Amino acid sequence: MNIFNVLFGNFSKPNRTRTPKDVVPFPADFRGELLHDLTQCVLCATCVYVCSPGAITIEKGEESGSWEYDGGRCTFCGRCVEYCPTHALSFKNQSAPTVNERFAELTWHDVEYRHCTRCGALIIPLPHETLVRLYHSEEAARQAAQAHELCERCRSRVHSEAIKTGISGTRN
Repeated sequence: MNIFNVLFGNFSKPNRTRTPKDVVPFPADFRGELLHDLTQCVLCATCVYVCSPGAITIEKGEESGSWEYDGGRCTFCGRCVEYCPTHALSFKNQSAPTVNERFAELTWHDVEYRHCTRCGALIIPLPHETLVRLYHSEEAARQAAQAHELCERCRSRVHSEAIKTGISGTRN
């Protein structure tokens, strides 16, 4: 008699099976498709270093650099997103699209170099959002932005001149 109660109870409840039209809810920390923000990337190659399957590669050329991602090799471990110093990488909150061709799993972006405002050398300056995080305020980031438009050599010279001026009180 008890089995009949269970059967009748099950038949009286609504269907719990998902249909293909039903959207599967993703958890908040779901690691889906990898997104690369070109405006934040400085081609530092930290993502290449921490990517154990070698899904990310960077090639630096004369006038620009190339960031390449192979979704077929990615294990979605999240190390690249975790260690990216400029927060140029993030995961989409939905699964990666299904592809029919191997070529469709590849993503690449060209990152253009800019010229140093003092000597003309090719550089990739830090993005404004990264400067705000480093200097902890919008005002300080705006002041530091001018120095970050310089190449490393020119920036070192400017800082050395500022130290000399501060110590001696005179300017050469």
